Amino acid sequence: MTHRLAALPMFRELGEEGLRRLEAVARLRRYPAGQVLCTEGDPADQLIVLLDGRVKAGRVSVDGREVVLAVDAAPVAFDKTTLLVEGTHRATLTAVTPVEVAYLPRVAVLEAIATEPSVAARLMRTLAETVRDLDERLTDVVVLDVSARVAKWLVRHSEGGRVRLHAGQAGLGAEIGATRVSVNRALRSFERRELVEIGDGDGEVTVKDAEALARIAKTTPADAADKARRKYE
Repeated sequence: MTHRLAALPMFRELGEEGLRRLEAVARLRRYPAGQVLCTEGDPADQLIVLLDGRVKAGRVSVDGREVVLAVDAAPVAFDKTTLLVEGTHRATLTAVTPVEVAYLPRVAVLEAIATEPSVAARLMRTLAETVRDLDERLTDVVVLDVSARVAKWLVRHSEGGRVRLHAGQAGLGAEIGATRVSVNRALRSFERRELVEIGDGDGEVTVKDAEALARIAKTTPADAADKARRKYE
């Protein structure tokens, strides 16, 4: 597990000894798809590190709808703000695929931050990126229509032209602040214009013209790729 913890950006420069100290106090768990890892409002006294698989972070709106904040792939750590300010989990984390997770006690992570300045620096950078991403998402909801938001999401998440919708079109809609119907309408419009190809079922889209989608999204593929890469730096 030491090497997998080292793959996490905030621990990349911690060093072998520091990584082994974290490994010694970590609880390692494997869960099937659909398993809830933590619930919004639960005490957050541990750093949850996703070592393998994908996890969905979501919250429940005032009218009872699930709002998907993100679908993240390993390696990633959740609720990093609770390391600095004691509180509760801000979202419910649910395994989208089978996952492997390490639970690191808050005290142990704080000790690593205190003894290694590079860990603190990377944590601050990650938190700043999170704030900026949230700000951009809120701006997109206000400024961009659904088609532009769907196009932007596809450009950002396209890997070799293929995009997996791990939570389906409904999950994509919840993530960008739209309904499944409006997401499907946008995707069908793109398909008719031969910009994308929708796979069988509800779980995959193939991007055929990223440049055209980028123009709709008012961004560029390079900008989107850079943003996705920065998340894991």
